[in-house]
Amino acid sequence: MGAAKTGTRRTTWEVRRVVTGVDQEGKSVIVSDGPPPRSVTLELAGGKKMTDLWHLSSRPQSPADGGDLDRNVNLVPPPGGTHWRVVQFPPDSVVPRHADAKGAAAEVSGKVPDWLTHVDPSRPGMHQTPTIDFGIVLSGEIWLELDDSEVRLKAGDCVVQRGTMHAWRNRSEKPCVMSFVLIDASPERTR
Repeated sequence: MGAAKTGTRRTTWEVRRVVTGVDQEGKSVIVSDGPPPRSVTLELAGGKKMTDLWHLSSRPQSPADGGDLDRNVNLVPPPGGTHWRVVQFPPDSVVPRHADAKGAAAEVSGKVPDWLTHVDPSRPGMHQTPTIDFGIVLSGEIWLELDDSEVRLKAGDCVVQRGTMHAWRNRSEKPCVMSFVLIDASPERTR
């Protein structure tokens, strides 16, 4: 992954993305090495940072087939698609408690198209997507909140999130960084 860097306002996790491929002679090569092409910071969410690493808009026909962020940068992958993202969650204490809900919604929709499938407006942060998500805590700690329970996760802990209503709560005083792979699990739709 990357390393944590300290800025004047907060610590950020810098992601380095290495992509491999095959050249014309059939040899394995590095295709790109550097920062991912898309990273957004949501200021009205206390500086929540989302870095997109890869997106498949459909099931690949071979390992070298397609993908990347030039096709679709939505959080929720399209039918048959997959999305890989790293999220840095700021501590809840730096997220404005009484933020302008309309302003926050406008910031999210402007920076992260197709952000959520279902949001519960009575419980801030609670959302649901038609995906199976594989998540791992890279650094820090975070609480996964569900309808009837919650669990504290720390570095190295993994989550299989199966399309349930949930929220992420960082009750610590340090950022938490997680890596997620979202796999489309929506009912079959016309393609």
